[in-house]
Amino acid sequence: MKLPDFFTKTFEIISIPLHDPLVVSEYIVGIIVDVSTLSIPLCDLLVSHNALVGNMGICLCTESFDPKLAQILSLETQTFCFERAVLRDTDSSEWKKLEHAFLAIGKRNHYNTAVMRSSTKKSVLDTLQIVAHQWRQPINLISMEAINMMVLGNIDKTVKSVDVLKSSEFISQQVLRMSDILKSILNMGKDERIKQLFTIHELSSSIQAFFAEQFQKEEIELVVDILDDGIEIYGFKTDLEEVLINLINNARDAYIGNKITGQKSIIFQAEVDNGSYLFCIRDEAGGIPEEIRKKIFEPKFSTKDKGVGFGIGLHFAQLTIETEFGGSLTLQPYRNGSEFQIRLPQNDLSNLTFIH
Repeated sequence: MKLPDFFTKTFEIISIPLHDPLVVSEYIVGIIVDVSTLSIPLCDLLVSHNALVGNMGICLCTESFDPKLAQILSLETQTFCFERAVLRDTDSSEWKKLEHAFLAIGKRNHYNTAVMRSSTKKSVLDTLQIVAHQWRQPINLISMEAINMMVLGNIDKTVKSVDVLKSSEFISQQVLRMSDILKSILNMGKDERIKQLFTIHELSSSIQAFFAEQFQKEEIELVVDILDDGIEIYGFKTDLEEVLINLINNARDAYIGNKITGQKSIIFQAEVDNGSYLFCIRDEAGGIPEEIRKKIFEPKFSTKDKGVGFGIGLHFAQLTIETEFGGSLTLQPYRNGSEFQIRLPQNDLSNLTFIH
């Protein structure tokens, strides 16, 4: 079978006889099977190939096949069925559809591989780095609050109980936050997690509470600008929350690292834009040079000092937005600063049933 030029440029094609052993690789995204008819032994063979690889698409190019067998195969793996005449025409639009489907499988496999590697014993260090990166903020807040209580205790031997209760509640919230972060990271990519419906106001309120005390001390204003009150998101709330917190914290680090004085503000804006939810995080902390902007989402790339950043935050954040929400995370220059844009497909909630 001749393949279109664009298809061979997108994928590395390996030709193997149908009954030869399949070379297992995490980079295999699909197999094109050119046979006259589909049979039960062939179905069993394709299912076994899929089990070896883990997740791939199977494109069946046949002259005739039993719909029942095709259905059985589709229950085991992602299956695309085409008549031979269609795929033998390299100008057929079906090739573009197949390319898009295989690319989507590849992106999902890449994400699952990244998550799997971060949760196996083989890469415990990667998991610890992710946890440490996400825990750094609440740990700093707990430390500052503890120091504040010690200072108060030394100045005034009769510290008011209301102040103790306030600090205890704050520390308790941060510890709970750390627990949620850990659960979110350990569960990332697992099918048993439950999606939930949450509003933009719920999301922004928890983010504001997270940064309130620290930003007050550092004289940074977090401006929340919700242009559309009716934004409701169906998905993993903690995952999206962590991405936004990571982006806001990066803006905060830019202000501190560049020693910006005077008025410092970080804007979190949310709106509905052309059928999508658009979230923007803006700062005016000096901006990011173009040569760094090109690399900023790469794995293990970091502009921070050793021990401060792990170079995994933005890469992991982008994977989360793309894989868990079907959206995009991009970086744009903004005045004398930067703007991160998260674009999520607008939810169609009409067919969802929620049990309370």
